Amino acid sequence: MSGKKRILTGTVLSCIICVILISGCTTLNVGNIGNAPVPTATVVAETPGATPQPTQSENTDPVFSWSDIYPAYDEQTKQRLIEEAKDEIVRIYPDVDRATLDEYWVDHDSGRGMNIVPTAYGPPRIIFANVDDTSEKYMELQKLRSRGIAANIRHNYVMIKVDPVSGNIVSYGSRGHSGPLEDETRIVSFEECEDKCLEFVRTVKGNDFVEEKKGDFYIYNLYSDKNMKNGLAYTTLFNTYNGVQYLNDYIYMHYDLVLDRVVRYRNELKDPELMKKLTTLSPEPTISKRKAKQILEENLSESYPDEDLQIQYRILNGHENDLNWYDPVELVYSQQPEPIRLIWYISFNDEEMRNKDSRLTTTAIIDAHTGEIINLRYRDIDIS
Repeated sequence: MSGKKRILTGTVLSCIICVILISGCTTLNVGNIGNAPVPTATVVAETPGATPQPTQSENTDPVFSWSDIYPAYDEQTKQRLIEEAKDEIVRIYPDVDRATLDEYWVDHDSGRGMNIVPTAYGPPRIIFANVDDTSEKYMELQKLRSRGIAANIRHNYVMIKVDPVSGNIVSYGSRGHSGPLEDETRIVSFEECEDKCLEFVRTVKGNDFVEEKKGDFYIYNLYSDKNMKNGLAYTTLFNTYNGVQYLNDYIYMHYDLVLDRVVRYRNELKDPELMKKLTTLSPEPTISKRKAKQILEENLSESYPDEDLQIQYRILNGHENDLNWYDPVELVYSQQPEPIRLIWYISFNDEEMRNKDSRLTTTAIIDAHTGEIINLRYRDIDIS
């Protein structure tokens, strides 16, 4: 498949995965789970001493926004869409106890995964917060994993979100999924997981979607057994445009190699028409990666002139030290959105951080056309 890469992961990724598994946190940017860059556009070499000039397409002032896409719903329409959402959930997850599908409607949700963040902007969601999706096989494994402690045998209660516009499930998962034990038999190999995850996406979103998106997705796979022995594989389908990866536009799955099923699913893809209308700048950077790092180092030197910071750059995932489209929800879902910026996403640490913990890093986001530092949190610097 176009853009497919497989890369070994390191100690930092183990810690990140551990945080996800223990806390059930879904706000973590999935860029922290990959560790390989996608193909990017050619870097434009700058003339020494020259001031970078923005390079972009003619359409630089989008007038299109999320409010042009998402309609207002009356109560009768909402109830119809809720019943259709229940039908869809049972189709995808036949072990769901339909009686537990107690729902509520959120007109605008900017949260990710199992987080719910009602706001004045963004897509509507139908939320099913406490769904019983317990299969016989799940309960058998729970008894095995409980080590004889009855209190540890629990049903599989999950949260499910449905997009009423498309009717698709956009989030599924529990807050504390317990992964397989080391001695449990993995009936699915890691090599099979990508195809199984794509098949699941086909089931949820249809075959046409997968076939149309094959050339647009950069697929990253991570086999966590190598470090965590938890029997989970992670597959992320990052959306790209003109060879550049979006920072926050993806489908993300955990695949349980023992249960042989997707146990966590997040479809964070934004409306394709909206993204097309907002991604209008040139994918060719005006400033190089080297120049972006120079801008960062000059800023740090000005802030801490009496220190030798010993800055080192880290490559930990698919975003870092590479080009990305900068698409946080608060910008994409603005009432008056600006074009999605082309950025350099740079990960680094200093000597003090390495002395505390060699895994510590922070990031800088730098506009690849203007050289502006868009985001940087380092010591007492807070640019956001």
